[in-house]
Amino acid sequence: MKKIILFFILFSSLAFSQTINAQELTDDNSFITKFEYGKMLYTNPRGIGCNTCHGKDAKGKKIVSFKHTYNKKTYECSLVIPGIKNVDHKTFFDKINSKKNKKKKFEKDQVCEKLIYYANVMPTYFLVDEEVEAIYNYVKNLK
Repeated sequence: MKKIILFFILFSSLAFSQTINAQELTDDNSFITKFEYGKMLYTNPRGIGCNTCHGKDAKGKKIVSFKHTYNKKTYECSLVIPGIKNVDHKTFFDKINSKKNKKKKFEKDQVCEKLIYYANVMPTYFLVDEEVEAIYNYVKNLK
């Protein structure tokens, strides 16, 4: 009986170590291309995809138009999301996880711009460099 138990323990530990090694081999995402990985992140990185606002072609789009009243004056505002297909590498990396500049100044007549700026429309994803790079390469290679 002791031999059977010893054999079972030895066999189980060997099988478990093989499972771990197989998992380590697939963790590098090599089962998909970098383009596919970038597409996956672009369409759903952390709940809401970049495509929701920037569009499936990354060229940007108008999300909403609205009226805003400030100091008894009505402003026609539009939330237009910029295209990111032609953004340079440094700007893309700087913007994707950047924080708002709370000291940013606006002209008195820039009511809509100020309102939209402080609305925090762009979500913060906390993406690692590898993920940002994958999204950037995907966007740059969209046809």
